[in-house]
Amino acid sequence: MDVSQQSLLQAGKRVNEAGFMKVDFLQGDIFNLPFPAGLFDHVFICFVLEYLPAPQKAIEQALRYLKPGGSLTVIEGDHGSAYFHPDSEHARKAINSLVELQARSGGDSLIGRRLYPMLQTAGLCDVRVSPRMVYADGSKPELREGFTKKTFTAMVEGVREPAIAQGLVDEATFHAGVRDLYRTAEPDGTFCYTFFKAVGYTPR
Repeated sequence: MDVSQQSLLQAGKRVNEAGFMKVDFLQGDIFNLPFPAGLFDHVFICFVLEYLPAPQKAIEQALRYLKPGGSLTVIEGDHGSAYFHPDSEHARKAINSLVELQARSGGDSLIGRRLYPMLQTAGLCDVRVSPRMVYADGSKPELREGFTKKTFTAMVEGVREPAIAQGLVDEATFHAGVRDLYRTAEPDGTFCYTFFKAVGYTPR
């Protein structure tokens, strides 16, 4: 399920190409899902909470649809976990402008570090959180290209106009920061980022 019809179309195409048959796609709002309570054994939430102004409420809503003893998995990133070589003050300022921009829109791009207390507060049992690190260096060209350049740096680069317009960073610093992030994808550069996977269970 996703709020975006375009995302659902892309997901459907990928599922079909992979040969999976028993997958249903539904457009909807996580705060108002069209399911009866206690329907599912497992709910999976990925890269959603960071964009919501009320992520705790979203978790609590999701629990309504779980059976007793059912499980919830949440995966989120944490932009504050990024570190790289060569290090760059400009790159950190560009990343921080993205973090602040998301905060101003009601989101939290640092939410990965909060998953444990959030699931605990929601009343889940046996909560476990594990870090899932992405590390790219010269020996991993597919990660340098696919994650460092086309995922993380492209995401930062995508907020250039609003970050500058809102005075979060000046144009020269932002440009230098993006340049330095791309520099970390060179053969002698390194880039590291951590996602967090949280799993918890509803009481029986």
